[in-house]
Amino acid sequence: MTEREVVEETGGESFVPPGALAAVQTELSQLSDLFRRRLLEDRAKNALIEAVQEQARVANDQLARRDVESLFREVLLAVDRLREGPASEQLAESVAEELLDALRRRDLVEIDGDRAFDARVHEVVATVVADDLPPNSIASVERRGYALAGRLLRPARVVLTVADDERRA
Repeated sequence: MTEREVVEETGGESFVPPGALAAVQTELSQLSDLFRRRLLEDRAKNALIEAVQEQARVANDQLARRDVESLFREVLLAVDRLREGPASEQLAESVAEELLDALRRRDLVEIDGDRAFDARVHEVVATVVADDLPPNSIASVERRGYALAGRLLRPARVVLTVADDERRA
């Protein structure tokens, strides 16, 4: 018997078959329980994710501290060398190389001053006329530039060549 037939038979009044209401209440109760369980599971998963993320943050902090401590130890050894020995140009250059080696082990890269001028990594501090170099070539490096892990720390300060007529303008 369809719903329409039930409505016609009862004279237009709605009729609910016996036991149908109990079945709907049972199903509603089951769905409600399922919903609560899923909510509790989601909360537990979120708490677990947050705990794992916090552990990862702590581990990253510890690794960063170890790397920084290692760098400080190497720098302090270089400082000790400077303090112990008589100051000389050879010692200063040796210590500078030692410090740069420590930084290179941590992804420091020197900006190449021997290549073509690149405004992204070079800063022009002066220009010169040079007959032996084409215009916009690097004539000299005034201060070396460095990048760390692909990011520019400081640009290389360079002297750039220009054509003789450009300098007069």
